[in-house]
Amino acid sequence: MILTDQEVERYARQVVMPEIGEIGQKRLLDAKVLILGAGGLGAPVIAGLAGAGVGYLTIIDDDVVELTNLNRQIIHSMDRLAMNKAESAALFSKALNPDIQVDSKTGRFSEENADTLIKSHDLAIDCTDNAQTRYLVNRTCQKHKVPLIFAGAVRTDGQLTCFNPNVHNSPCLRCIFPQTELDYDQAPSCSVAGVLGSTTLIMGALQTAEAIKLLTQTGATLIGRLLIYDGLTARFTEINISADPACPVCGKG
Repeated sequence: MILTDQEVERYARQVVMPEIGEIGQKRLLDAKVLILGAGGLGAPVIAGLAGAGVGYLTIIDDDVVELTNLNRQIIHSMDRLAMNKAESAALFSKALNPDIQVDSKTGRFSEENADTLIKSHDLAIDCTDNAQTRYLVNRTCQKHKVPLIFAGAVRTDGQLTCFNPNVHNSPCLRCIFPQTELDYDQAPSCSVAGVLGSTTLIMGALQTAEAIKLLTQTGATLIGRLLIYDGLTARFTEINISADPACPVCGKG
């Protein structure tokens, strides 16, 4: 057997699936995943991956838990108000699954630490809400050939896709959202526009599903496809997306 008796019991509902099995579960246990942001999107991602048995989680967030977070950021609680979100997330993860390793980073993802963080992980999951950080994550993942799962959520709407520099013709973030000086100036933030907890839970759960598929090498990921979620009508729309040959990050032009 590849797994211990305890691992077989803990992950039994996954291991019994032919798409996962012991081999897939071992891949999860050996995987190193970087989660950028422990807020609305990060909360369900962290809970889902810790529960699924991803063996090494690094969580980075420089923000603190506030009362206004608790309508959607399910891994935090009243007794952790004013605590750094990455540290709160680590406490939650270890309480849920003490067998995994969790490293909390309380600083900001920046030019100074981007290379070190990205290249030491098998997968990065963007759960941030800051355009500058998103472009930096994307650029660094492309540089080090690390797959990236992207999602966004506001009000009742969400979007989701995957970028994999190791896959021919996979686009990157700059291909589908070209960077300009006006990036997101016209897009309302959650603090201004609002967001339902259900929206971030759904989009974070979908990020988790994409991560598990990538790590276990099963299923069809969203590489080359942008999934749009409309919570008011409970509809998903899929848009095909392509790499831009002239993209300054991943193109050859």
